[in-house]
Amino acid sequence: MDKVFLTDVDDCLFAWHDAFVEWVGNHYPRFIPISLDAMSQWNIYDKFENMTPDEAETCLVHFNTSAKQRFMPSKLDAEIWVNKLIKEGWKFIAISSVTDDPDVYQLRKMRIEELFPGGLLKLHCLPLHYGKDECLAQYANGEYYWIEDKFKNALAGLSYNMKPLLIAHEYNRTENSNIQRVRNWEEIYGILNQ
Repeated sequence: MDKVFLTDVDDCLFAWHDAFVEWVGNHYPRFIPISLDAMSQWNIYDKFENMTPDEAETCLVHFNTSAKQRFMPSKLDAEIWVNKLIKEGWKFIAISSVTDDPDVYQLRKMRIEELFPGGLLKLHCLPLHYGKDECLAQYANGEYYWIEDKFKNALAGLSYNMKPLLIAHEYNRTENSNIQRVRNWEEIYGILNQ
């Protein structure tokens, strides 16, 4: 097998949640983040005390098509361990359901290449809320590792003969399955190099 893995971008490579909550505070200060760990909430409107589902969708679309996409922070220890994988010959294919706007694609590509130089083989930016099955099908039977934080998408990888690794977050901890859970990129590094 080639030294290639597939990965989601948001809350896997990028600290999407943290950047979003900060961005909403700057652009929509009327919304108040919940005092509990907002990362434990999957629904965006549950991350704020006074946000409706329609307002959450408006904020989501605005954020995902904003210039912030060029300046996204890295997630957890991704910068350290993904770059270590790259130095050891690994490459990756990134898949994100952020938006299919070509300008956002360029912003994200520049940011990924800046944070993880020499590692990106291909970037897929799918429409917002779009399922990843069709994209994953292109890589079926490659026996790739598939790094993801959304349980549904990790399961989709299984159907295409992939080896999903689910980055454990509060919002996906109740999911019970045979999919291997990892806490961070250091663990992923160890698994990929077994």
